[in-house]
Amino acid sequence: MPAKNTKGVVKPSQSSKNAANAEPVGYDHDEGRTALAALQPELEKIKDTELITIRVDVETALLACLAVAGYAQSPGVHAQFARLPKEHFDMAAVDGLGQACSAALFALKAAKKSGVLESEAIIPAEIANEAAEVEGRMQPVCEYLLSDDPEIRPVLDQLRPGTGHRDLANDLIGYAEIYESRHDVVSRDPKHFRPGDAARAKVLAKAILKAISASMSHDEREAYLAYVRSWTLVYRRYEEVRAAGLWLFRADAAKDARFPSLFAVARPNGGRPRKQPAAPAPVVAAAPDH
Repeated sequence: MPAKNTKGVVKPSQSSKNAANAEPVGYDHDEGRTALAALQPELEKIKDTELITIRVDVETALLACLAVAGYAQSPGVHAQFARLPKEHFDMAAVDGLGQACSAALFALKAAKKSGVLESEAIIPAEIANEAAEVEGRMQPVCEYLLSDDPEIRPVLDQLRPGTGHRDLANDLIGYAEIYESRHDVVSRDPKHFRPGDAARAKVLAKAILKAISASMSHDEREAYLAYVRSWTLVYRRYEEVRAAGLWLFRADAAKDARFPSLFAVARPNGGRPRKQPAAPAPVVAAAPDH
């Protein structure tokens, strides 16, 4: 059996005294710092275009990942993963999940401390206005024509929640990707569909994200990149573990609870109905979502 990585395994709950200032259960600050440093070469290989959009309560999601990492390290479960063919499954996803979670929790705390998650950025009014208009056309097209598409429905669920210009930029990218993958469907809409919206959405999203990035100091930008890159690594590893776990334990009635959807357990503003198109006037964006 491969050597077990015990970093990130859930530890016994500490006293709730001073809970507001306590570290998250299962997280050790020093381990997190060490994990982030150790993973830095891998994190730097993640391109900006590969970063996973953050649409969940990240701390809640990371704690859920830590719980799964601990479960996956238990002897019988770890042995099941280890039996999977190496050409189809990399055990590094299992053995490195806890470490990645610790690194991401450390990066999240550092990003919060830097203030980058609360600061605001000025977005040119013409960009903000047009972006809201384009999203206001693309969203109803996707919702009306693709809400019953099993592949697209989960994406729409993730695009709904959120506020602020970073969220708007990420939404534009999401809807543009849907337009490109389901062009034959969305192009049937006679009211809102415009042939150039997908391409324009990407241009506007890039302009918004560039404006937000320009508003950050060097330290803020470094803290934010460490945060989103470490989250991306966690997400990649977790989804590999989850997919394999759901298959390995497909006969277990508790499989969905043991390997939950991160969006389901850490959904922001859960249950909120489809958001209305953003008002075109405001030009002050909330900083990077978290």
